Amino acid sequence: MRFQPLSSSRSDPGRDVEAYLAVDLAGGRTTLRRQLVGYPLHVTRGFYLDAGRPDLLTLYLQSASGGLYAGDRLKLDVSVGANAAFHLTAQAATVVHDGRASGSRQRQSLHVAGGAFCAIASDPYVLFPGADLALETMAIVAEDAVLFLADGFAVHDPGHSGSAFAQFSSRQRILRPDGRLLLQDFGRLRGDELRNGSLGPLAAAATILVIAPPDRLPAMAVMELSADRLGCLAGASLAPNGAGLVMRILAPDGGTLARALEAAFHVAGRAALGTELARRRK
Repeated sequence: MRFQPLSSSRSDPGRDVEAYLAVDLAGGRTTLRRQLVGYPLHVTRGFYLDAGRPDLLTLYLQSASGGLYAGDRLKLDVSVGANAAFHLTAQAATVVHDGRASGSRQRQSLHVAGGAFCAIASDPYVLFPGADLALETMAIVAEDAVLFLADGFAVHDPGHSGSAFAQFSSRQRILRPDGRLLLQDFGRLRGDELRNGSLGPLAAAATILVIAPPDRLPAMAVMELSADRLGCLAGASLAPNGAGLVMRILAPDGGTLARALEAAFHVAGRAALGTELARRRK
């Protein structure tokens, strides 16, 4: 999930920030049962945007700061109760500033109970020169639940310094409630590798996981087309152990990638929930 701590000065060692959200189905719709979200984070009121699924709760996790800074250590725990439907996103892309040898780290812990739908879908991280960002997600997903999870990055050099970001890494582990490991996905890219042509002329990339039973999975060709038609290069494949599917996306810039991630969310949401979802305005 993309959220930002307080701005840091050059001498600031960074901040430890924790957030916890628990949602449950109650009275015919999903409600925020419990939250622990300290400054500078803020959760908006809940939105119910979808006529076809009035039970689906959408929350925006906002921040009062200007991005991720050196030494920041962030943790987000999300618990989605049985048969609940939950979408968590952010108000905008997150800027990642120079890591100054200590980098920025973000961890997510997700629990998705039986019959539930959970989407953690936000805009790509924007890597400034020197940015060093490590993402780690551990998710426990019930057999009949659905998890849509996306993370990605775009490169930006606002001062035209010619410098590259330091490193971007992402690790995702998906387990069943009994502890069985379904899949583990790990990737790392250094800025100098990107400059040397690892992504060709492209400057943004993302990975999408859709963990779902077969009857709630989107068609891989439709997922790929949702990104390709926006100017991206997308490739989807079945995940191991019958977990669902994985899709990689390459894009020319962060704006194009953000639109592709949004389109993929709508495709996956339609397959999982049986209805077209409304646009999430930002």
